[in-house]
Amino acid sequence: MTELEKFRQKFRIPGFTIREYQHWVWSLRPVHTTIGAGVISARRYVPHFSDMSAEECAELATVIKDVEGKLKAAFSYDKINYLMLMMVDPHVHFHVIPRYAGPREFGGITWTDEVWPKPPNSAVGRDLSEAEAKAIIGKIGR
Repeated sequence: MTELEKFRQKFRIPGFTIREYQHWVWSLRPVHTTIGAGVISARRYVPHFSDMSAEECAELATVIKDVEGKLKAAFSYDKINYLMLMMVDPHVHFHVIPRYAGPREFGGITWTDEVWPKPPNSAVGRDLSEAEAKAIIGKIGR
């Protein structure tokens, strides 16, 4: 299995995709730190950010505007954090963590940002079911 296939499987990209772009994929994080938490990942395997093409980098600006607009409309986040760590998963990707000063209600669940206003802890969260992911993706829209 290639590094890209491992990454896509770990982050459940096929089932959790919100939107595909020419060079990027925006998907939900399977371990949901806050409501709307996602991953923006390169569609081709790229082990170093410096290996990205000018076209890929240019499109990223469009992706970010789309992500922020759709998440704001869906869940009215207060801040948004992007984490690009690549310590465990050696593929260019950003964790998108919407941040909330207060609770949000969705799908019969009260979602809280437990560490607001401190930096997010991306290692913890709610493991989303397929049904929860589908509902969140539906709320965000494609």
